[in-house]
Amino acid sequence: MKQNQQNKDSMRQKVLYIIGMLALVLISGTTFGQKAELDSIARADTLYAKGHYQQAASVYSGILNRGYESADLYFNLGNSYYKLGQITKAIINYERARLLAPNDEDIKYNLNLAQSHVVDNIVPLPEFFLTKWWHSIINTHSADEWGIQSMIAFFLFLIIFALFLFAQTVRRKKLAFWVSILALTWSGFTFSFASSQKNKLTRRNTAIITAPTVTVKGAPSETGTELFIIHEGLKVKLTDSLGTWKEIQLADGNKGWVQDSTMVRI
Repeated sequence: MKQNQQNKDSMRQKVLYIIGMLALVLISGTTFGQKAELDSIARADTLYAKGHYQQAASVYSGILNRGYESADLYFNLGNSYYKLGQITKAIINYERARLLAPNDEDIKYNLNLAQSHVVDNIVPLPEFFLTKWWHSIINTHSADEWGIQSMIAFFLFLIIFALFLFAQTVRRKKLAFWVSILALTWSGFTFSFASSQKNKLTRRNTAIITAPTVTVKGAPSETGTELFIIHEGLKVKLTDSLGTWKEIQLADGNKGWVQDSTMVRI
């Protein structure tokens, strides 16, 4: 029996040693990877500060291509392209930055500045005031920020509900009950806001026209009726797809079909 117990202890120590080494390797790898990307970002920032915008854009793009994504990276890449006079690429990256940080005033300002260079001046359809108000609330935070609020509110709900169960007086029970309901409600709302923002990131159903001039067709075919013309830099919503053709919708509600190669998805 004693020998068996020693064998078990020895095996347990080996398993713990292997798990510890794997964790150390993973942590070391992550830390090394993050440090390398941070060094690259610092190098790109330095190139940008010195006015080497093309080199800075190359380094920023390289970081994004390696899967390291953030609003700041897209914003800085957009700034580099704007300085180079590549307005459409600047708009694409400002829009991607805004997806990650919808309430960032610097991103909004630079995006509006870049969009002022776009030829098409589309007047958007008026939005019902309640819908507009609802969307403005959701856009005050990113998906991660709403998600954190939702988790904190749910944690508070659990604590306050426990206080409700153990409260000694009717008054305290009532107070704990209603506060817990309020926390649960807020958790539900913020969870739906986080889901809405997350859907924007995953669906990515908007695009920027990259061809200088595009004739929008009434059907997904080269022989389709020519409806209207749009230009480079315009933002469109993708509503349908057929082969290499995409159905787009403009902010004023007009719809039509264009080739997939004439745009880049945000």
